[in-house]
Amino acid sequence: MALILARHTRVDLPAGTCYGQADVPLLQPHDPPFDGVGQRLGALLARIGDGTRVAQVVSSPLRRARLLAEHLSRGLGQPTATDPRWMELDFGAWEGRRWDDIPRAESDPWAEDTLHRAPPGGETQNALIARVQAALAALHAPASRPGEAVLVVAHAGPLRVALAAAQGWVPSADPQQAPVSLDFGGLTWLDPLPAGGWVLRALNA
Repeated sequence: MALILARHTRVDLPAGTCYGQADVPLLQPHDPPFDGVGQRLGALLARIGDGTRVAQVVSSPLRRARLLAEHLSRGLGQPTATDPRWMELDFGAWEGRRWDDIPRAESDPWAEDTLHRAPPGGETQNALIARVQAALAALHAPASRPGEAVLVVAHAGPLRVALAAAQGWVPSADPQQAPVSLDFGGLTWLDPLPAGGWVLRALNA
């Protein structure tokens, strides 16, 4: 019936910090509050779900996503399964550094072709796309069950890949180049197509 994507809440890091697979902490108190995300999820299901219930919760194993997923799972009466394919892009040696402190000789060539070039010790955008596409394919059948939805709690990078699959644009590692933004704590609803693939129903709901 549906795939519902949730982005984690804001992280507790200085602005301009590069982070991807680093297990960084969440801002306290949570912004937006976990309960508020849960209320928005309930309202979304009531508004367009036509009786749909969340039957499965999947999360990136990174703490900033997993904590929200576990909170929502308790309210839904479902366990949380973790899937590393929903982790953020791996920025390798750049993790935890300020973007302004990364030498332009390293970052400029990467920014020119993020699909095929990786940060030192990190991964390419194509690698991220491949693993998220595999995760999406694995969820297509569960999300297609009448009256049931799968909730995925993850990060902007992999969620943009999923959204791109539903809208036909190429995701970028640079949020400034994406045609849409994904709110912290925001919810996106994708419907599965009978022959495979997805279509967007609601964005940042």
